[in-house]
Amino acid sequence: MSASSPSPAVFLPSMPSSSSSSFWWTSAVGTACYHEPKVHDYELYFQLSRISLFVLLPLALLGLLSNTCALICLCTPPKISSGVFIYLKALLVLDHCHIIVSMANTLFPDFCDSHHSPEHIAYGFCMFERRFLRAMVPRLDLMVDTLHVWTIASLAAHRYWKISRPVVSRSKDTVSRARSLMAILFIAITFYRLPSFIVELQIKWQPVFRIQKRLETTEMLSPYRIWLYSVIDPIVSHFLPFVLMCVFSLLTLCEIVKSRQFAYAQFSVSCDSQGAIVKRRRSSSSSHPLRRRSDGVRQKQEYRATLSIVLIILLYLVLHSMELYILARKWQLLAQDDCPTYADYIQSHVSKILSVLSASVNAFVFIAFTNRMRTYIQMLIRRTSRSLSSNSSEPPLHKISETRTVAFPVIDV
Repeated sequence: MSASSPSPAVFLPSMPSSSSSSFWWTSAVGTACYHEPKVHDYELYFQLSRISLFVLLPLALLGLLSNTCALICLCTPPKISSGVFIYLKALLVLDHCHIIVSMANTLFPDFCDSHHSPEHIAYGFCMFERRFLRAMVPRLDLMVDTLHVWTIASLAAHRYWKISRPVVSRSKDTVSRARSLMAILFIAITFYRLPSFIVELQIKWQPVFRIQKRLETTEMLSPYRIWLYSVIDPIVSHFLPFVLMCVFSLLTLCEIVKSRQFAYAQFSVSCDSQGAIVKRRRSSSSSHPLRRRSDGVRQKQEYRATLSIVLIILLYLVLHSMELYILARKWQLLAQDDCPTYADYIQSHVSKILSVLSASVNAFVFIAFTNRMRTYIQMLIRRTSRSLSSNSSEPPLHKISETRTVAFPVIDV
């Protein structure tokens, strides 16, 4: 049930009823609270399966479709020339991964529970799922979740730096710099999540080759489980990035209120061969209508990009707020030495659905920001109208597209 624990069956540690003065989080005593709906509550098990099949699966498919459309829009000309291109691309790719892994973590076990004999159609795949995926996918899910939340936090920090230091960011906000920062973030989170694979999993060769959980680190109450999944992981994967998102979003909104022009109306910035920044007054570009038009488009794109990124962050905070309640509920059950109830499992499942919904709506926000979908629809309408009317007086479509491409080859947001 917990968002921090990779195993849905093993939820909470069960403390022994001992009058010893030693604290329960400093010694490995007792076993975990083992309560699996498939074993202990058939009604709850089938209820969760129906929710996954009729709510989570359609939402996940819709999210994959929308994220694919957004990724295509992002990678087609005119491309974004600044580092935000890398952050948005990484976010859309991680949205794909988050939806796929969440769907596999929730739907595959339920599906394979009914395919357990050679007569069943998916028996071969389900045997592979039981031998390798069942222990690996929950930990991959945690890793993707951590990458996802820290990518959004990085995007929030990048957007605040972009609008609060417009002159400096115009020269330093490059694709290579953003790619390096994302690589460092990916490596750091991989090393952080590596113990959950090494310590909690083991390879067995007999009687068949398989990957399974270590009972002493996954089902026994130990300091490792308590500190990692009840203290460290909530801070690293939830509280800290949530606080950073809130802080940078508020600072970004303050910058929007203070200066809606983001200082682009005052300076036209360009770099010479030595990398020095040359500032020119806006009045000096009055004789260049193309430059004024380009600056106006850049200001509009900057404003829309900032609002869309802030909206993505706010939606993430709202849709993932239930995870904070689940963490608080987990600590309450830990303190009371109790197992999760029917409502706890339902709330955990709703939290997963909201998480997939969060990864799906990011694409709609991005498509609205780039305005590509409306452009494509208008292009299709014009092309269809020209094909139906041969007497159209408008110039050919390819000439219009070519002129626009020359005028605005890239978008710097």
